[in-house]
Amino acid sequence: MQTQAMDIQKEQGNFDFLKEGLGELYTQACLAERYFANDPQSSLVKMRLFVEIACHDLGRHFSLRPPVHGELTNKIKMLDASGHIESWVIDAMNSLRLEGNRSVHLTEINGNYVAKLEVSTLRMRQHMRNLHDIARYVAEKVLNICCKLIPDWHEPLQCDISEHVAAALNGHRDASFYLANRFYHELEAMRTLKGTDRWWTKNTFINKQADLAYWLEKAHAQGHSETWLLFAKSYAKKLLQDVEQRDAKTCFKLAIKQDETGEATYEYGRYLANHGETKLGLTFIQQAAEKGCSEALSAMLEKTVATDEYANWLQLALKFNVLEAYTCEAFRTLEEYEAEASATTSKRLKSALVNAQARRAPGYQFIKAYADLHVFKVITHECATKTMVDHYKDLPTYLWYENKLFSQISHSSKHFSLVSDLYQRAIYQAKDDSETSEVKFRMAQLALTEFEKKKSVKTPADIPTILKEAADAGHAEARTFINSAKGKAVMKRCGFQSCGQHQKSATSKEKQKRKRKLAKKAKRK
Repeated sequence: MQTQAMDIQKEQGNFDFLKEGLGELYTQACLAERYFANDPQSSLVKMRLFVEIACHDLGRHFSLRPPVHGELTNKIKMLDASGHIESWVIDAMNSLRLEGNRSVHLTEINGNYVAKLEVSTLRMRQHMRNLHDIARYVAEKVLNICCKLIPDWHEPLQCDISEHVAAALNGHRDASFYLANRFYHELEAMRTLKGTDRWWTKNTFINKQADLAYWLEKAHAQGHSETWLLFAKSYAKKLLQDVEQRDAKTCFKLAIKQDETGEATYEYGRYLANHGETKLGLTFIQQAAEKGCSEALSAMLEKTVATDEYANWLQLALKFNVLEAYTCEAFRTLEEYEAEASATTSKRLKSALVNAQARRAPGYQFIKAYADLHVFKVITHECATKTMVDHYKDLPTYLWYENKLFSQISHSSKHFSLVSDLYQRAIYQAKDDSETSEVKFRMAQLALTEFEKKKSVKTPADIPTILKEAADAGHAEARTFINSAKGKAVMKRCGFQSCGQHQKSATSKEKQKRKRKLAKKAKRK
């Protein structure tokens, strides 16, 4: 379904949903998209115009009095003061306004004034995503189009590259870099194809390498600021052969000297970490995160999630609008509420969920469903379970969600396989012995139910052992079950057989060790 949506988006264009009813917005958005790869400066001008038109469209929709007027900064402030516009929209508008202002001012370089603005490809892509997010928001409010039905912005594939080639040959460095970057990504994609999926020949790959080398050298000669980083990445991934006095490390260091976004610093940190210099690599990744690089901030969130540093990195990630940070913030406020339920923590949680949902943060649906059931009590158990199962894979992998999902789905054998997969992590994340024993008892009960249906069951640990450990930890239901006729049969391993990779308890391992020693002694005698 998602692939179909993306294919439709490519055919129709990223902003076609604005055509009917918001024609002028559509025009400016399309022009911004057309120029973003070849002429970032012109693209930013169009983005600024888009924001100004959007202000008037929203002002009319909400019947603001007085109507929005004055400088663009004043128009955005009026929308903000109205209370009708969500804060993330205001932030995105201000970001594009500031970049648009920069694009129409002269820059002084070595005493000379030039009208050329350098903007990284990474930053331009983020600006286009912000523009598209604003467009979806306006369409939802003014045209009553559901945002969820509009796919995310996808960089358009330029099938006909003749325009870029002509511009590059005429000295346009952005066009040259666009072509080099395109061939770099094509080579990367070719490398991922294995076996029957591999359609290309060795000569095809060599020809692509020649294209990459040609346009990258041309962009470099024309003075494009991002070529050192692309050289470094190309050498690091063996897409280009090292040349004299130019290898991956050398190029990374030169790229870092003019790195404003943190992308080059982050890529160098990854390169070092992957080549045995883990500590130094982490230092560079941290520096990249401090510059606002989203990938680096994500890496630091994962690295520090269980430490006191996590809160600081999370605030920095929120400052730079890293999408997964809004998921992490919602998860953090949920845990705050569970630790101390109050009107204040409930309000914080609701606010964090609104922000995460507005930005379509990855996996926010999981947290929202859990909160809607256990905190706000506005949905059914079945509805919450379905949503959580559908979206748990979207969550950042470093969040400790497994225990929550386990407790949600372990009352029914419908998701037995997933319950079994979550078992060990759920135990690890349990807050105390009582919660640990509950996890073990639920796992054992589900396994027995599964066995009754299929006459065989694969479990993450031996069922009698799980039951005994739960009972020993004081679980009342486990003790009652063990003392029942059915429980006694299970403990004696009568009438059922379990299979799978069972993790032995410490006691069991010690018994086996003693048996092996006695067996060796018996042999020697």
